[in-house]
Amino acid sequence: MKFAIRGVGLWTRGLTSYDAFASAAREGVADLADVAFAPPRPSSIPPRERRRAGLLINLAVEVAHQACDHAAVDRSSIASVFASSMGDTAITDYMCRKLAGRDRLLSPAKFTNSVHNAASGYWSISAGCRAPSTFVGGFDASFGLGLLETASQASACGEPVLLVAYDMANEPPLDDVRHVAETFGVALVVDAAAADDSGHLLNGDIRFVAEAAEPPIPLTKGLDALASGNPMGAALALLERCAGRGASDHHALRIPAAAQGCVELRFPRSVE
Repeated sequence: MKFAIRGVGLWTRGLTSYDAFASAAREGVADLADVAFAPPRPSSIPPRERRRAGLLINLAVEVAHQACDHAAVDRSSIASVFASSMGDTAITDYMCRKLAGRDRLLSPAKFTNSVHNAASGYWSISAGCRAPSTFVGGFDASFGLGLLETASQASACGEPVLLVAYDMANEPPLDDVRHVAETFGVALVVDAAAADDSGHLLNGDIRFVAEAAEPPIPLTKGLDALASGNPMGAALALLERCAGRGASDHHALRIPAAAQGCVELRFPRSVE
C-alpha cells in the first residue's frame, strides 16, 4: 500500500516543532536531560475548554495543529486517528488515589478526560472539525498500529488523514509499574502517494508483516534516550527520514505493531 507524509508536528523536551527536530537531526541533538520540559499551551482550545484540559490533551492538540499547518490542509474536514499506549496517566493516578480514599469524590471534568479519546474531542472543538476520529491503543505497538490505521484510511478514502500519537512521563508509584521517562507527542498528515509527490516530505510503501521488528536503526546521537523513554519514540526513525536523515544502507524500516508483528515501511532508494 502506498503512503506519503505531507506534514509533521512534534513536541517534547527541548524540541517543540518539526523544524526544531529537523535542525537537530542534521546538526546533532544537545543533551536534553539538562533542558526543562515546557508544557504546550495551545491557544486554539477555547477558554472554557482550556481550563479543563490537562497536559496530555494540550500535547495532542498542539502537535495536531502543527501538522495541519505544516501540510497546509483544511483542519476542519480532515479525518483523524489518535494513538496512545497509556492515555492520561496523571488522571489515572488521581482517580485511583481518590477511589482508594475516604470520600471517593471524583472531579467531573477529570473523570470526563479520563477516557482515551478525550484528546480527539478537544481537537475537534479547537479545529471546528466534524470528520470521523478513531482511537488506537496497543501498548508499545501503539504508534505502529496508529500509522497502519491512518495509512489504510488515507488509501481507502483518497484524502489525507491526521495521525496524532502521544504519551506522557509517569510519576511514582505508577512509574514503578510502567516506566515512561519522557513526554512526547507527534502528529503526521498521511496521504495516499500520488504521481506528483513534490509536496510530500516522504513517500513509500507500507504493509503489516507477521514477524518481530528488527533491532532499532541507529538514531542521531542524542535521540536515543527519547526513543527509549517514550513508547511513541518509535516514530523517531521515521521522522529522521522525513528530515532527510537516516542510515543510507537502510531502505526499509520496521516499527512494532503487535507482539509478533510489525509495520514495514519501504522507501525509494533515491530518498537516501
